[in-house]
Amino acid sequence: MKVTATNRRKKGTRGVNIRVLLILGLMIISFAAGMLTQRAITRPPQQDANLSYIDDIPVYTDFLPEGSRARPGQTREIKYLVIHETDNFSAGADAAAHNSFIHQNANAESGIVSWHYTVDDHEIYHHLPDTETAYHAGDMMTEGGGNMNGIGIEMCVNEGGNYEQTLINTEKLCASLCIAYNLNPDKALKKHQDFMEKVCPAKLINSGRWDEFCAAVKERYTELKKAEANG
Repeated sequence: MKVTATNRRKKGTRGVNIRVLLILGLMIISFAAGMLTQRAITRPPQQDANLSYIDDIPVYTDFLPEGSRARPGQTREIKYLVIHETDNFSAGADAAAHNSFIHQNANAESGIVSWHYTVDDHEIYHHLPDTETAYHAGDMMTEGGGNMNGIGIEMCVNEGGNYEQTLINTEKLCASLCIAYNLNPDKALKKHQDFMEKVCPAKLINSGRWDEFCAAVKERYTELKKAEANG
């Protein structure tokens, strides 16, 4: 077939149109990706619950210094409340004593540990912002793991302490945190044991009371939701 100037112009026009469409398509994809990135960047971060009292239980905030080895400072999405027991049965090993311990060892050469709350039978200490990672679950910084996405809560088991009251105080703390971070207690409550091979919280597990604890948290959570709905 003889190729005329008209045919050449038609082919050239089709080629230009295809290139224009490809460029427009790439621009649309790039714009959409940019919008998604912008939304991710500007999405409001989760705020710390800033608890000072839960019912009549005082919550003392004493954060580890920024930049210390026990405070990695990485922010994350909160998915879990990871329950531990201190396994420290010494007399006087209450929440205040563990607050002193965690501060004294914040820059230890090895064996770094950190968590967010310590609960005893009369008070709670808050050691790290809830939105920051910590070293309590023994699973490194595994994506979706206890350290990366969990709030670490230590319950005291010290001699002379009232363990039953410590459980009640921890239930109230967990219910309040579930409300603060819109967590479902059926999914959010985790044992330390869920993230590594360690029987912790040992007393709660060995006494067969984990399910009882979770049910009590859910009951308190439901009460708080009802109170919230009623203003």
